[in-house]
Amino acid sequence: MTRKTYGWGIVGCGVIAPNHAKSVLANGERAQLIGVCDVIGERAEKLAEQFGAELATTNLDELLGREDIDVISVCVPSGLHSEIIQRAAQAGKHVLSEKPLDITRQKMDAAIEATRQAGVKLGCVFQRRTSVFNQEVRRMIHEGELGRVLYADLSGKEYRAPEYYLTADWRGTIALDRGCLMNQGVHAMDLLLWLVGQPVVEVAGFWDHLARDIEAEDTIVGSLRFANGALGQVLFATSSSRKGLPGHIGIHGTEGNVILGGAQPLIERNGQDVDLSHLIAPRGTDAVTADQLAAPQGHDFHARDLIEAIDEDRDPFITGESARTAVDVILALYEASDTRSVVKLPTP
Repeated sequence: MTRKTYGWGIVGCGVIAPNHAKSVLANGERAQLIGVCDVIGERAEKLAEQFGAELATTNLDELLGREDIDVISVCVPSGLHSEIIQRAAQAGKHVLSEKPLDITRQKMDAAIEATRQAGVKLGCVFQRRTSVFNQEVRRMIHEGELGRVLYADLSGKEYRAPEYYLTADWRGTIALDRGCLMNQGVHAMDLLLWLVGQPVVEVAGFWDHLARDIEAEDTIVGSLRFANGALGQVLFATSSSRKGLPGHIGIHGTEGNVILGGAQPLIERNGQDVDLSHLIAPRGTDAVTADQLAAPQGHDFHARDLIEAIDEDRDPFITGESARTAVDVILALYEASDTRSVVKLPTP
């Protein structure tokens, strides 16, 4: 049986767009890159030439009006994701959105509702969930092999030079980007919450811009309480070290512990080390490793999964509802700092 080839369009031709273009090419006969769109015409033309797209345009309506485009990858600034998702859905296009889904609850609500109403699929990129290593760790936790989770923590001490925030006028703004946790740290936050598998019900925290001249945070600390009573802690910063320091995720249960970060994870169950080295990719566990963000393999997975979700009329691997989990917690941390209070999250 001949299977449909899905035409693909990319909106936003910045840093992450080539990963989406590569993922289309990696899916062979099932996907074809038809067109790209960016407010900067030269950037669109460069991406189209590099990956063989027929159309390069600054006109979103032109791209969305193409009948041979079935899927749109959304690669615009974070605070514009929902707007593009809604317009794509209204044009009858399925959507693969870069992280985060958006940066306000209202915009995420609108994106999810628009795709639901239009009957199109909405997938979101959190490629660290696609790692077979991380999937096995999650299975162990969810099947109780580490006992009841008591405590979980995330530490990310990356580095962004002052010049980083000058590369685009939306970077570091509250309207379109927010700061280090929403932009760089949302991958690690998503992974932590996905691994633990318990909803966060309360948060407290503080954020500030201590070293960078931006509106949003370059440093944030927070405390979490999970639905099962477990506690959590978050520290993320992008100005704490000029070279950056290794990221860390720890999950600790009554019967064992998981510590992720870099190439040498530690997994211990009932006092015995668990060896999952055969599942580790050459570049590390990708738990909180920054350079994995540039690796295309996770994007390949997401593109293939969306194609299969359309074929099979099922939900994508990461739905809009699932993708918003980390963002909702991050927004609650911002609110807790802004109001100097403990913020309760809605019970799922």
